[in-house]
Amino acid sequence: MNLPDRMLGLMSDGCWYSTEELVEKISHRFSATMHVLAKRGYQFEKRRTHGQKYEYRLVIESKAIA
Repeated sequence: MNLPDRMLGLMSDGCWYSTEELVEKISHRFSATMHVLAKRGYQFEKRRTHGQKYEYRLVIESKAIA
């Protein structure tokens, strides 16, 4: 499985993942993988947890019809 597919598989739950988790589960170059996915139309959110620590999540758009 390639890195973009691994990242989508991991982050498709919409949960927040720390930098450390993404380095461990995806790659030390996880931000490059995010960039590849962003070019394909995926969106990510980033938030600071404390100090210089960040978390990331995949934005999941609802497919519900109003």
